[in-house]
Amino acid sequence: MTDLLFSVPEGPSRRDEGSGAGGDPRVQRPNRAQLELRPVDLEGVLPADHRARLVWDFVEGLDLQPLYDRIKAIEGQAGRPAIDPPILVALWLYATLDGVGSARALARLCDAHDAYRWICGGVGVNYHTLADFRVGQSGPGSACSRRHVAHARRHRHARRQRE
Repeated sequence: MTDLLFSVPEGPSRRDEGSGAGGDPRVQRPNRAQLELRPVDLEGVLPADHRARLVWDFVEGLDLQPLYDRIKAIEGQAGRPAIDPPILVALWLYATLDGVGSARALARLCDAHDAYRWICGGVGVNYHTLADFRVGQSGPGSACSRRHVAHARRHRHARRQRE
């Protein structure tokens, strides 16, 4: 018994025959390791009624001034700009609704999943920033976050019942 998946005809291959002019044929071979840059319209990736858009609208309605007050990077001063707090809040809220609780898993989703990429809006987010943000929200803010998640889950449940 052979290890071949299907039988291979014997005889000279086209590659062995040459092109008649004495040289090897010039062909384009696949290079699947090649990186590709593709233009993507993040706004067009998600439908208008996608849950990520609902989460974003919800987060935009929150008073996040206490989170802005913690940011040390200030215009005109040295230092890297911070990630806009609504992005981090929306990512964690959406991840919680999806049952994701790991900062590393969330960071992978930010690279691979359209909804998370849409929330990021082209802003690079790494797992360490996500973990630091979540840990930094302990105390009164975390109780507020639990209320937000509960509210969003109720809203999702009510929406499903209407459909």
